Amino acid sequence: MPRPSITEERRRQILEAAAGVIAERGLCEARISDVAARIGASPALILYYFPSKDALLADALAFRDQLFFDGVEQGMEEGAGAAARLGQLIEASCPPSEPLDRPDNEWLLWLDVWTRSRHDAELSAQRARLDDLMRSTIAGIVKDGIKAGEFQKVDPERFAVMLSALIDGLAIQVLLQDPAVSASIMRDLCLDTAASQLGTKMKSLVGVAPPKSGR
Repeated sequence: MPRPSITEERRRQILEAAAGVIAERGLCEARISDVAARIGASPALILYYFPSKDALLADALAFRDQLFFDGVEQGMEEGAGAAARLGQLIEASCPPSEPLDRPDNEWLLWLDVWTRSRHDAELSAQRARLDDLMRSTIAGIVKDGIKAGEFQKVDPERFAVMLSALIDGLAIQVLLQDPAVSASIMRDLCLDTAASQLGTKMKSLVGVAPPKSGR
């Protein structure tokens, strides 16, 4: 007998609960029973639709990532230029200044994904898909900026790899509470690097209110 499809509302509830529990405790300490308790369901129900914690982590991250990109898009003013769009994406990608362990900090999920995807092919594929989405979003903005004359000519794909790697690397240092790398320093370094590479000014974008945390 085929497995019945989960309703969208129920799926959202499970993934929101899972993201919160994993962010708070880390995947190793998170329990399916804790996720179930948050939505008043049984652990058996969670495991019926998500056969492992790694599968739940992968889908929770994809869910949070979609919310992230939706939030960035919704936060844009109509007709915003490429520099404004890229600046908003950078700002939204920075972890919250404090507290870092808040359950809506998507970067806490990424830490588990990076660690576990080395040994899990499905999780690795999900990581690659989400990284490709980030890079293609950056490259698309850069192409628009070059076409509009906002940016000097660069290779959009190479720039996207560089900027996304810079964001990821600095975010790790912020999460590890490196005293030399705060969330505000991360933001400034990413904005300054983008401005230098693209031949534009982006400092006026500092202070734009980003959607809830994390890339």
